[in-house]
Amino acid sequence: MKTTKTMWVMLIALLTATSCSETETEIDPEPGSGGQVALGITPNLKVDAGTRAETKSVVSGGAITYPVDQYASSDYAPGLGVWVTNSGATGWYTPDGTEYEGHHVWYMGDETGKNWISVKDKKDTYKLTKEVPYYLTKTVGKVYAYYPYDATLTTTLSSISSESDLKIPVKVLASGEIDASTDNAKRRWVDGKWSPVSNKTPENLSLSTEKDYLYFAATEGRYVNNGRADGQTPVTPDADPDNNNADNPGYKINLDMHHGMAMISFRVYDGGHLSDNDVKFTKFEVKNHTGGTNLFKTGNGKMALKDGAITETSTTTGMARTITNYILMRQIEEGGTEGAHAFIAAGSGSSAIKGTFVSRTVSAVIYPIETFGDNEIDVEITLQEGSKTAVVYPITLPGNSWDAGSNYIYTFSAGRNKLTIMDVTVEAWAESEQEEIPL
Repeated sequence: MKTTKTMWVMLIALLTATSCSETETEIDPEPGSGGQVALGITPNLKVDAGTRAETKSVVSGGAITYPVDQYASSDYAPGLGVWVTNSGATGWYTPDGTEYEGHHVWYMGDETGKNWISVKDKKDTYKLTKEVPYYLTKTVGKVYAYYPYDATLTTTLSSISSESDLKIPVKVLASGEIDASTDNAKRRWVDGKWSPVSNKTPENLSLSTEKDYLYFAATEGRYVNNGRADGQTPVTPDADPDNNNADNPGYKINLDMHHGMAMISFRVYDGGHLSDNDVKFTKFEVKNHTGGTNLFKTGNGKMALKDGAITETSTTTGMARTITNYILMRQIEEGGTEGAHAFIAAGSGSSAIKGTFVSRTVSAVIYPIETFGDNEIDVEITLQEGSKTAVVYPITLPGNSWDAGSNYIYTFSAGRNKLTIMDVTVEAWAESEQEEIPL
């Protein structure tokens, strides 16, 4: 009779592109008696996310978290998908006599982003969900992983002949409504003054239905087995992962998960005496510039699990987001009366009071664009004062690139005559403001 002893110590850490941290998963197989060895994953998520998602599968903050009472919902807590192939990725891996007889493994963590376990059936709570370990054999296989988990891929990706077959469907939504009632600005008007926000990962204001897609980049290798390959020294429980070892890598693996998508974000404030009354930011549209090369895409596509490359995108009609509950901050002159929607510019550097810091940000997940020119992509910002007719401000963006894993934050200053781009900052989904770039 086979026996197994499993102790999980799992921690998911969100890392920036230039830093990393390590966590451990200790799985101690019983010696002798043909003890089974379970696949132990430690997801080091290099998701480079700077803002926390409220209801969708956008990974951000310090871990893949979700509201505890929404655990049963796949929209709030989809989990992580892991594929195990043979060593050449020409077919699937055969596990060692387990409830997991296939190759598509579902991992779930608790609401804090810790204690990840492999499961087959998610119950109403994490505590009630049974762990079903995925047991490895002495045969060496490869691991591929993605987020968010999609159960339908078990049938739609039923066979492979090479690594290039490992692709998952992805989608950028062309329309939807963003509720901007939550203040995610870096400065807030509290007790009669502008105060910095202590929360380093403010809530992301975007569609509740859009998804972030992550892939396992395997910078430290993909190979796994039970650590007992013939003719090899057995891998001990305290050994570090050696996933570039094609002969006897062992059962642990660190998953460095990267974004396959990019993000764009917009802030708008009244910096030019647009009005003495409240003005609402009600819509933004992103579209291809007339005469351009139609680089901006929405709709369906495919993401390769090898390297996150996005292919098979075709829709070029643009993206629109209507926005509710977004009132512009008004920049007023020295001596004016500040308040929840009015500020006096003051100071410099990270402690300054300015439109960039006091304004809310709305965002959208998009397909990456390697590079685009000065006349390739347009943005239209719609503003409305009270019951007056809404005004659309068209902007042709300066050339740039929208890279996977980066959040491109555009701040617009609205005046009576025109809408002006005040700065364009590039963030790896963690706050790192760049210098202002005037038009």
